[in-house]
Amino acid sequence: CNSGHAMGAGKDAVQLRAAVRKSFAECDELVKDWQDMSDQGVQVLRSLVNAAERMHDFSAAEGKLGVLSAIPGAEQTLKTKLLQSMERLQSAIHSIFPQLSAVCEKMEKLVDNTLQQQKELQGLCSLEDLWEAEHSAQPSIAQMLDWLYDVQVELRKELSLRQRILQGTSYDSLEKLSIMLDLWQASTFFDRNRFLARSDAVRIHAASNA
Repeated sequence: CNSGHAMGAGKDAVQLRAAVRKSFAECDELVKDWQDMSDQGVQVLRSLVNAAERMHDFSAAEGKLGVLSAIPGAEQTLKTKLLQSMERLQSAIHSIFPQLSAVCEKMEKLVDNTLQQQKELQGLCSLEDLWEAEHSAQPSIAQMLDWLYDVQVELRKELSLRQRILQGTSYDSLEKLSIMLDLWQASTFFDRNRFLARSDAVRIHAASNA
């Protein structure tokens, strides 16, 4: 901002900083939704692995289950129940994906709206307003914008990876189900701990300027 716009620049910088902090608070809620859905996915996949183990054990022991094998139709009834259990769990894991996708879409809209606000206000702000924090250890406006964009990209990549894993997984393969569970839990692209640390830094920033 030039000297003739100094007062306006300060006001615009404050407004932009507040807008970005507000977006980060909304991002916080979206990440919580994502984590809730991810945790549900872990529970379903663990149940699927357990169900696959039971089916594997049943198949290995079929015809050799003592009294159960001697009862006409008993083994088939058990097998049917095991298959139905796996089908319900498969349906459950598939139902989580639209919810994860919805979080990604909301995150993308949030970033788009925030960048639009940036375009409207940054022209009246100096580089110092955008790139320098007001206090040591606090993120600048530019840093916070980068962090928001990181979340958008990382969540979309995480969703894409999980979709590819699901498409390539055979539900009758205990090994592949176990690998899917491990990869889901690993959260290859989205580092939740890093996000929480950044979110805390933004909140400290907001509190110290309240």
